[in-house]
Amino acid sequence: MSQLVEEFDAYRSKMNEVILGKQNLVLNRLFNLDTNTYAEGALPVKTKELLGLVASMVLRCDDCIKYHLGKCHEQGVTTQELYEVLRWRIS
Repeated sequence: MSQLVEEFDAYRSKMNEVILGKQNLVLNRLFNLDTNTYAEGALPVKTKELLGLVASMVLRCDDCIKYHLGKCHEQGVTTQELYEVLRWRIS
């Protein structure tokens, strides 16, 4: 499974470099907005990533779901927290 995560992260990094390398003002602003949205603020980063995960699931964006699951993992989201956000029941 970790190989899939590594491949996904490598592809995402490569494509981000290509996109940002175009020096397109609109795309650069979009990336900046996304980066600042998930920065520490009134809500902790962990909460924001969980919200991003939920939004991605509603939109049914597989790549976004993978991305936010990875970010949730980096933020130390527990299985119980993940289940609560997804409204699953733990027995």
